[in-house]
Amino acid sequence: MNLALIEDANFKPADHDVERCLVELEKYGMPRLSKHDTGWRCEIDVFVTGEGVSFDVVSRANKTPKDAVNICFERLIDAIKKIKDT
Repeated sequence: MNLALIEDANFKPADHDVERCLVELEKYGMPRLSKHDTGWRCEIDVFVTGEGVSFDVVSRANKTPKDAVNICFERLIDAIKKIKDT
């Protein structure tokens, strides 16, 4: 992923189904969605090309798969913005 841009700044995960959201997350890294005893979990492994930065974004213990994906996406965008600001 190139840190210089967020692929689609207008993408709102709440407006799309789970599959479309996972496809969008895939632009940034390797997303995973799974069910655990505590609820739904979505995570993505991100590597920023040319910056030598890698990080994970996780959303745990969500009631629905959609909640897990939405929260993970929001946290990913927040993390990218924080990295760009440093």
